[in-house]
Amino acid sequence: MWSLALAGARAHRTSLSGTALVLAVSGALVSLIGVFFESGSRAEAGVEGGTLVALASSYSGIALVVVVMVVAAMVTLTLRARRREFALMRTVGATRGQVRQQVSFEVLLVALVAVPLGAAPGVLLARQFDPLLQDAGMLSPGSQLSLSPLPVLAAVALLVPTAMLAGRLATRETLRIPPTDALRSSAVETPRIGPIRKAFALLTAVAGLAVAFTPFWVPGSVGGETAGLSAFFLIGAVALAGPLLVARTFGRTVLLAGARTGAPTRLALHNVRGFSRRLTTVIVPLALALSVGTIQTSVDNALGQASEEQLRAAVTADLVVTGAPSAASQLTAVPGVAGVAPLSDVPVEVRTDYEEPDILVWESTTLRTVPADVPRSVFDPSVTDGSLAALSAPGTVAVSSDSASLIGLGTGDSLAVRYDGAEHALEVVAVYERGLGVGGYLIAPDTATSLGSGATPSTLLVTTTDDATTAQTADRIRDLGYTVQSPAQYAAGATSPDAAEQQLSTLLLLLLLVFIILGAVNALVLTTGGRHAELVLLHRTGTTRRQLSRMLLVESLLTGALAWLIGTAAVVPAVLGVSAGLLPGQVPVVDLTTYALLSLAVVVTAVGATTATAAWAVRRATG
Repeated sequence: MWSLALAGARAHRTSLSGTALVLAVSGALVSLIGVFFESGSRAEAGVEGGTLVALASSYSGIALVVVVMVVAAMVTLTLRARRREFALMRTVGATRGQVRQQVSFEVLLVALVAVPLGAAPGVLLARQFDPLLQDAGMLSPGSQLSLSPLPVLAAVALLVPTAMLAGRLATRETLRIPPTDALRSSAVETPRIGPIRKAFALLTAVAGLAVAFTPFWVPGSVGGETAGLSAFFLIGAVALAGPLLVARTFGRTVLLAGARTGAPTRLALHNVRGFSRRLTTVIVPLALALSVGTIQTSVDNALGQASEEQLRAAVTADLVVTGAPSAASQLTAVPGVAGVAPLSDVPVEVRTDYEEPDILVWESTTLRTVPADVPRSVFDPSVTDGSLAALSAPGTVAVSSDSASLIGLGTGDSLAVRYDGAEHALEVVAVYERGLGVGGYLIAPDTATSLGSGATPSTLLVTTTDDATTAQTADRIRDLGYTVQSPAQYAAGATSPDAAEQQLSTLLLLLLLVFIILGAVNALVLTTGGRHAELVLLHRTGTTRRQLSRMLLVESLLTGALAWLIGTAAVVPAVLGVSAGLLPGQVPVVDLTTYALLSLAVVVTAVGATTATAAWAVRRATG
């Protein structure tokens, strides 16, 4: 059987090369995530284990879903183009099991070669992230990520079964019907889908709409990031029900167009309708690229805006002085200053789960110190349970509602923190709402001292008297050489993303988008290049070369437009849910720049890849 699989792979090397390329790039992406996970779990010297694991977890949540969807689509498209071959094998006596085994061995052969070949460079590629990770504080200067064969094995373990399952499903329709029916149906596509597939499509769509509004009952960044997964569910529903939806949509379009359009346009509309399964497989990666990029950047923008608004509402002092760790006593002597409240940050690790292994549950964060007697007129995190005054007792902590919901804590419970290698238990004495702005945890200076921290104030909240205007007091403080900001200016600067972290996030997202576009281009080239028999038949029945080219151009425009429409529709529920949950009563937040660029990229990819391949396919068919 291995010799047959090798012969089949050799005979179809052109179509399988695209699948192999996608599998190789998938392997590189998965192994890159694996290096982050492994380095974080080992937590060697110079490595912030919890932060790296958090980065890998956040990125992998989306990346792995994308990888599975693109790989499955590519394998399915490659094998569906060989339906006639499989049907002929059945008519000459091959059993279902033999054809299925042939397909499995071919896919296994390609995957076992392509995935490791891509995963190994992916491990080496991880080293290129060392400078970015060092700038973002996830690696200390001079340290490196840990490299081993484990990420390569993880990529093989994930992608090989995914490809084989997609191969089984791609041949299922051809194998479940009699050989003669399979041969007859290999020339056409039926838009009908089975009841089980319809049910799964409906359930997936309902799940996508439900997940979109997660921020209503799961507050903070967790709810916002979860809502972003809505687009994947909705595009998954389209992938399941796409053939039926496309056929019905363009069926009406063909009737409306009638004789008012030229022959190439009518042919294109009929092709799109008649080959709805082929079209669905092509548009899913394109729609995925648009939705992934738009959702990621839009959610980030919504979280940033919500953080700024919460911090602005929490800091109710008149002025904010930064970069003055020893200025508290000096500022109280400045005319016009009524009081000074110092804030500082203590870097710690917080245990987020008590049932998982240690390395998976310690998250790097900061404890923000505030005076226990700070008045609400100076600092107001919007306490909903307990009181900040209770922080006066050492060994106590106030927790944001976001963190409390994630860990499952309430007042009276114990929070495990780790500082300088030593573990401490802090009693939760208050829960507050504005965690996105002020941070997830608040403690008093006495608790910071009991942990062993000597953190000095980094921010001073200043209240002024009525003896002078706020501007006059600010000028006097500036004359001492300190940086003075209004609460609004401070909130805008404190919540703006760190440049290094933003660069790292952008690069990881760009890698994911490049992978998706690569999968889409491969699908378009494979689909267009595999239509030789169809184009020859059209040419022999009178269609000119120019009409064939125009037909394929119209099809590519329809493909791009439909992918754009589906990608846009998939984004809308998540954007509405995130904005309503984090920024109630405001205009939904959408990263219009990213959306416009990706919309253009989707259409250009569809048209460019199709027309470039079409020029070769038309010359070959009419030459």
